[in-house]
Amino acid sequence: MQIKEIWSYIPDHVVPIRELNDHLGLNHAQIKVLEKIHGLKQVREDRDGDLSGLLGRVLAQVVNSPKVSPASIKYIIYCHTIQENFPFPMKVLQGLKQSYGLQHAIAFSLTQQNCASGLIALDVAETLLPSLEEDDHILILTGEKTFSPVVQLIPNTTVMGEAAAAVLVGKTGLGCRMVGLTNITLGQFCNVLTGSPQILKEFQEIYTPRLCEAILMAVERAGLVLQDIRYIVPHNVNLSSWKRVASRLSYPFERVYTSNVEEIGHCFCSDPFINLQAVLEQELLQPDDYYLLVTVGLGVTFSVAVMQYAGIGGDTRDYRTNRFFEQVEVGVNRTS
Repeated sequence: MQIKEIWSYIPDHVVPIRELNDHLGLNHAQIKVLEKIHGLKQVREDRDGDLSGLLGRVLAQVVNSPKVSPASIKYIIYCHTIQENFPFPMKVLQGLKQSYGLQHAIAFSLTQQNCASGLIALDVAETLLPSLEEDDHILILTGEKTFSPVVQLIPNTTVMGEAAAAVLVGKTGLGCRMVGLTNITLGQFCNVLTGSPQILKEFQEIYTPRLCEAILMAVERAGLVLQDIRYIVPHNVNLSSWKRVASRLSYPFERVYTSNVEEIGHCFCSDPFINLQAVLEQELLQPDDYYLLVTVGLGVTFSVAVMQYAGIGGDTRDYRTNRFFEQVEVGVNRTS
């Protein structure tokens, strides 16, 4: 299975973390922790519309791209963290399909793994692809609005921002291949934010070691060692947690792509895909390099996708312009 192209929409409007203190009910000390320890400087806000407008910004790029025929998109998988992110009886996906000429596509949502749902969608897409024709595609769609302080803040950890991404998945052609996907779910932490202080304390204690365990397990199951991994492309929860992970793994922190943490904050399911697009545009990978997409969804699911950037065959297109990347097709080794 292959990721063939990525589009993203990051709003221009910048909101410094310190300006959210009243909105999120944070005091000066809490703001300092977020800024100085966790490395969160600002988030983005799409002030021009609602959820349909946010997702529409990235869908417009998809249907207007010369690289893909909208008719080839057979499934749309919308991944979101907030389980009820638009009010009943609104039908956001159906409206978007109608607006962007995708009425033929079957659309459904994934949300059970919260912020890990985007990577879980790769597993679902791999299951669906054999039923499709060679030139057919699946579109993974992410993006959410921070419509309430309750959904924008994870106390003492991160602040959520607004952004959207669309990921085109297919069987053949140009792309980045998925070598394997490992998911570890620890259901005892399903109410980590609303449960007892003891549950939160236990979660904080196991977070780094269990995430490192998931990373090492994914790499081993792919037949690799950690030294084979050129980059870790993570979610943007904060800098401090990724510094701890890198230290525990004895992995160079400069090869954990965290440039977007202070620029856009944690954008729910969109982070790994936006960060992967940035890594490719900046040409940080060489042909045949392995890298990891890594994210954690509260509940709690640790998800790690082992990927390979092929870029073979003398491809010379400008990645900063059309955002394509090349690979050869291989099978997927799925584990959970």
